[in-house]
Amino acid sequence: RVDFGFPAALCNIHFAVTLLGVELLYRAGMYQQVNVNIKDPNFIAIVLVVGVVTPLNNTSLKLNSIGFYQIFKLLVTPGVVLLEYILDGKTLSCTRIWCLTAVCAFVLLSSASDTDFSPFGIVAASLWVPLAAAYKVQWGRVKRRYNCSTLALMRAVLPYAIVVQTLISPLVDPPGLFEFQWTSEACFWIGLSGLCAFMVNFSGFLVMGNIGALAHVLLGQLKTAIVMVGATILFGSSYGGSQLLGAAGAIIFIVHYSYVTIEEKEVLEKDRGDHKAQMLPFIQSK
Repeated sequence: RVDFGFPAALCNIHFAVTLLGVELLYRAGMYQQVNVNIKDPNFIAIVLVVGVVTPLNNTSLKLNSIGFYQIFKLLVTPGVVLLEYILDGKTLSCTRIWCLTAVCAFVLLSSASDTDFSPFGIVAASLWVPLAAAYKVQWGRVKRRYNCSTLALMRAVLPYAIVVQTLISPLVDPPGLFEFQWTSEACFWIGLSGLCAFMVNFSGFLVMGNIGALAHVLLGQLKTAIVMVGATILFGSSYGGSQLLGAAGAIIFIVHYSYVTIEEKEVLEKDRGDHKAQMLPFIQSK
């Protein structure tokens, strides 16, 4: 409804509305403040990636087709796996690796028919992929480091991230921001997008911090696949057979990945419990 073609500026508006919502929840006593060390390299890293990755993401979406964007988005999955292995020594079982490979293959199948792109769009997408992987992994690492809630970390990070986004705006946004006509309709729709961004940002940070980076990647793919299948069933949207097959296959293997992950976690917890039981001292009754 509104042609607001300034990705970094839009991200700043979304982050400002999100920060306002987070601050209101803090004033209402919903969570406690966290004291962070602004000189901590881990904190500096999360501020930089949060401030840069969202404008690059929106720029990639603006300059490339959705299908091309989805194909590049697939590269975030191996990036997350590699970073978690390098930084935290996390590994995946063969079953989970095969599930992730199948998800990527089916998403590629559903997106391959829509691959329009631009040279600058490729540059934006190429820069976005490693930063997106770092963003998803680092958020959880910083949250564990400071042992705080998601809202508390958002309140600490977002003010600095807004500064970073403001600094990179001239590199990302085209000229003409100050000439934009702020009509009542434009203010309504941009403000509404800010409220939606608050809910999306909070849920996304919550998943990354409490569940994991890979879960956030897969939920994004699951959302896209469900929208395609749901739009076809409910509204008769026209998608090709390969697109629907890819979406359905992605949904199946994401669900299977979740099942395997839960099953492996239960086995691991059971093994830990048995190990602790074996280490308990034997006490004889008198």
